[in-house]
Amino acid sequence: MTFTRLFNKKYSNEEEAALRLNIFKTNVDYITSVNSAQQSYQASKHFSENTQQTALSSLFLSQLAHTDLLPQLGLNEFADQTWEEFSSTHLGLNAGEDGSFRSSANTGFRHADVTPANSINWVEAGAVTPVKNQAFCGSCWAFSTTGSVEGANFLATGDLVSLSEQQLVDCDTKKDQGCGGGLMDYAFDYIIKNGGLDTEEDYSYWSVGGFCNKLREERTVVSIDGYEDVPVNDEVALAKAVSKQPVSVAICASEAMQFYSSGVIAAKGSCIGLNHGVLAAGYDVDESGKPYWLVKNSWGGTWGMQGYMKLEKDSSVKEGACGIAMAASYPVKSSPNPKHVPEVCGYFGWSECEYGSKCSCNFDLLGIFCLQWGCQTSTGISAPQMA
Repeated sequence: MTFTRLFNKKYSNEEEAALRLNIFKTNVDYITSVNSAQQSYQASKHFSENTQQTALSSLFLSQLAHTDLLPQLGLNEFADQTWEEFSSTHLGLNAGEDGSFRSSANTGFRHADVTPANSINWVEAGAVTPVKNQAFCGSCWAFSTTGSVEGANFLATGDLVSLSEQQLVDCDTKKDQGCGGGLMDYAFDYIIKNGGLDTEEDYSYWSVGGFCNKLREERTVVSIDGYEDVPVNDEVALAKAVSKQPVSVAICASEAMQFYSSGVIAAKGSCIGLNHGVLAAGYDVDESGKPYWLVKNSWGGTWGMQGYMKLEKDSSVKEGACGIAMAASYPVKSSPNPKHVPEVCGYFGWSECEYGSKCSCNFDLLGIFCLQWGCQTSTGISAPQMA
């Protein structure tokens, strides 16, 4: 099956198709060269260890200096995009007003005395929702935020509720900029001030910024009490936090990460620019004994390891692999969630459905325009609502 058929790619004209084909070929060459260099480095490392000839190993290290030393890159749905195109729409972490990536007013760290578990996987524990897709919108910060809030809510209530990134994109605009980027700490501030977030189901994602739906914004389903920042450049502190809950983290995403397929991304030097918000969902060691962080991304389930990646843990680089220890934070929650409010129903939100029922169209015109809305329950449709 061809790339275009596999990923249902459609281009506007022949010129666009030709451009994308050339980009695809360039990316194939890049993926092949990085994978080949990685294999050669592993072979030279083994050779060097047995013969004490380090020159060859050093040569391959220098060849890989521009990459993240990924064990494996692969073709995915992003293979027809340049890194410049991809990074302009699939990242979105912005520094705060003071130039940092954390709240200057937040100094507590309640997990300081925690002894981290040897390993933890919050996905297997049921605290992480399925992988989502930010698509062509720089809203990674919103997905990182909802991921940690979803985890905190699960640990506090036992319920895993998928929360609305679109609400953050549309409504959290005082300091964050929707698809133009944002910061997780600022999003936590918004959630606290607003009294909570609506669900993904009610305020669904559509990958563009728009007007804030005030009625849905008021439908606060999951709340938090506060949030805390993990001490900077401290992987031990990060492990303490992640051993207790999923944690929002910022990383430096590179060109190689666009095509990440599998394996552990090694720490290689200082992170020069945090640009992507993701979720630290656990940590463990791989088959070779290499410690890693399990990270949930927001580029869909076809990217990476079913939407996840592994970053080297406990490295000699103080910032951690890809800067994962530079700007980590997590929500705090112990209080109950707000009382459920009715779901907004209809085009203009003039009517509502009580919790436990869902707004749906009773009668439509040619499958395009709904003439009458109703509240769908498990037993049927209730009384009609205004459009």
